[in-house]
Amino acid sequence: MRQTFLFIALLACLTGAPAMAEPPSAALRLYAAGEYVAAADLADGQPSATSRALASRALLAACASANSSSEIDALLARADASARQALALDPGSVEALLQLALVYGVEGRRASLAHAFASGYAARGKRLIDQALALDPDSAHAHALLGAWNLEVVRRGGVAGAMLYGARASAGIAEFERARALAPDDILIVLHYAVALLALDPVAHGPRARALIATVAVAHPGDALETLAQQTAERLQAALAQSPQDAQRVARATLL
Repeated sequence: MRQTFLFIALLACLTGAPAMAEPPSAALRLYAAGEYVAAADLADGQPSATSRALASRALLAACASANSSSEIDALLARADASARQALALDPGSVEALLQLALVYGVEGRRASLAHAFASGYAARGKRLIDQALALDPDSAHAHALLGAWNLEVVRRGGVAGAMLYGARASAGIAEFERARALAPDDILIVLHYAVALLALDPVAHGPRARALIATVAVAHPGDALETLAQQTAERLQAALAQSPQDAQRVARATLL
């Protein structure tokens, strides 16, 4: 079952703050190969914040190839638990904070708009992103996630949602540009940015999105998730060649 690529795309290169122990190299190799559940199983067996955060990251990435809604529910529950365990071990883990924010983001996307508002997913996610940025103001991935948060709240919540949460499209764009300046070679952030722009307004933001996508299309993927990013960029390029509306449909399909 194809699930949200916008949030999953950001997962691959979150590194977080240094901890006492690094994740097992075997778990990292499994993650890079796209064996996400196996990577999580191995990382969850290690009592370190970085290992538990890696497990959360891998479990969220596994949602992209889940076969049923119940499977996604189980993966999200495990990802949530692993991120919380990482924070219990290291409350200053930037990666764990961002992973938990991503869990809320995926849950919010799967819920109806009314349920998402009632559950406070947007507010809870924003608090975690703000905590991560307070700990690491130069975290490219935290800035990118804050950019995505602003653009998505404006897109999905409309004027009422933007006013309620203080989201602005201009702030989302500025945060993504900051993320790009901090990590100019990160193609996952680039694609994340392009998808958010096209999903919001493919006419106004089409030229910028087209340039971003072209960057991803000519990159050399370093792992399974970057390969997926490049495949998504190719689909978006083909859709942009047809019409802005086609591009928006493809972009929004990656968010559902």
